[in-house]
Amino acid sequence: MTFTKSLSSFLGVSMALALQCSPVLAAVTQSPDVAAVKAVTEQFAADLAKGDLKAISRLYTDDAKLLPPDEDAVSGRAAILAYFEKTLRPDIIGGAQFDHYEVYGGGEAAVSVSQIRMMNSKGQIVERGKQTIVLLKQRGEWKIHRDMWSDNSPESTAK
Repeated sequence: MTFTKSLSSFLGVSMALALQCSPVLAAVTQSPDVAAVKAVTEQFAADLAKGDLKAISRLYTDDAKLLPPDEDAVSGRAAILAYFEKTLRPDIIGGAQFDHYEVYGGGEAAVSVSQIRMMNSKGQIVERGKQTIVLLKQRGEWKIHRDMWSDNSPESTAK
């Protein structure tokens, strides 16, 4: 009976320790392509700073979808470029910064979750939010296949 109690206690402590270590284990199993996946959003930010929306559209797969908040999905690279030409015009948005990345997956598919700040041409933050993107590896390059974001900015009370 004492052996069974000791074994049960040992197993209970082991399970508690394993559960405590699970965030560490998750970090270890993150994508081996973390830097390459992050580089896609960093390229997005660099292209946006240059106002090169066509270059941004080339970061997406041919059959990519944008899933903007409170709007219908935008499907295909050409439609994505048209959407960005309306919403990311250089007179409205001057740049973006991504941070607090979580990257999962690897091989041929990955998911990136990050925080985003959009700035105007003066470098002032005009929008804060979160972004989740699904990336696929095509011809050795990571491409955005699905792009969904949310805005954390407080809604304007001005009418």
